[in-house]
Amino acid sequence: MILQRWTLLSAIFLLAMLPIKLEAADANAEWQRVVAAAKKEGKVVIGAPPGSDFRNEAQAALKKRFDVDAEFIQAPGPNLMSKIIAEKQAGAVSVDAFLIGPCTGNSLLKADLFEPLAPAMVLPEVKDPAKWFGGHLWADNQTGKNLLYSFVAQITPSLYYNTQLVKPQEVRSYNDLLDPKWKSKIGLRDPRVPGGGLAMWAFLLDLKGEEYIRKLAQQEMFVGRNARQIADALAKGTLSLTIGVGYRDFDAFLDANLPIKHLPTLKEGTYVSGGNGIIGIIKGAPHPNAAKLVFNWLLSREGQELHGRTAQQPTRRLDVDTKGLDGQAAKDVLTVDEFRRFQNFTEDKCNNSWFPGAKLAEAVLK
Repeated sequence: MILQRWTLLSAIFLLAMLPIKLEAADANAEWQRVVAAAKKEGKVVIGAPPGSDFRNEAQAALKKRFDVDAEFIQAPGPNLMSKIIAEKQAGAVSVDAFLIGPCTGNSLLKADLFEPLAPAMVLPEVKDPAKWFGGHLWADNQTGKNLLYSFVAQITPSLYYNTQLVKPQEVRSYNDLLDPKWKSKIGLRDPRVPGGGLAMWAFLLDLKGEEYIRKLAQQEMFVGRNARQIADALAKGTLSLTIGVGYRDFDAFLDANLPIKHLPTLKEGTYVSGGNGIIGIIKGAPHPNAAKLVFNWLLSREGQELHGRTAQQPTRRLDVDTKGLDGQAAKDVLTVDEFRRFQNFTEDKCNNSWFPGAKLAEAVLK
């Protein structure tokens, strides 16, 4: 009797597992088909930001794993998008897939340039939302067509101070930046153009509102597009504080032990950046299977480990160790609710904060 029950339970279990096994087999067969077709195409062209570390290792990995040659076209995001648009209009598309930063592709979401990405997810480890901190996150979260996937979520210092001129306890809230004693003593990376200045400006607009932004503009800040120049002014004591200048612009000064530190996170919190971790596939790509292969490989554990290590931008994948990177992983320090509150790179943030923020900056900054 016990044996009969055990046999029955085993049969029920095997029947329950059958759809899962069939699905896994189907996914493996589809993946093998994609790999074979990508090998036949022989090449993939990836648009990406400047930088050699990720490019070199990705090229080596794709060649070794899949026998696919990866050509990189590297340029800042807006320049890359301009090239893609021009090629699309001329009917001569060369780019298959691309990596960009926040808001760069948003104005093009209605231009029929990008392939939907949900159907392109083949690997089970990529399709599974449980693998990702916060689940799947589409950068085009208002358009809702799943054209841009975001895989980076990092917190990087955006406020620095001269340790000889400022005590960290003097600036514990963003409201403290409005203190008259900092008038003409704050450097701001220009928020009228894409970059760290606009990211911070947009975050403050979202967090504190337009009235706060107008008051901040009255602080007669030094506004510049050359981040290294602003960092140099902080190191020399010409400025006391900087906003929107990234940690990499301070590397040389910190290595020289100059009196510069980043402020501890202020009481209201800080924004979560998407880095250059937004991926898309071009509609009509010349190597569509290789583009799909790159998309799945990059979002796999292997691809995310390689990207995080070489680009120093932490992934949202929960099974990838992100400790020790230059950028602090949101998944290592925030709850999912906090992440959703402070992330600063999806379409709604661009439309509600980034684009209005840039327009407001044009009006209030001299």
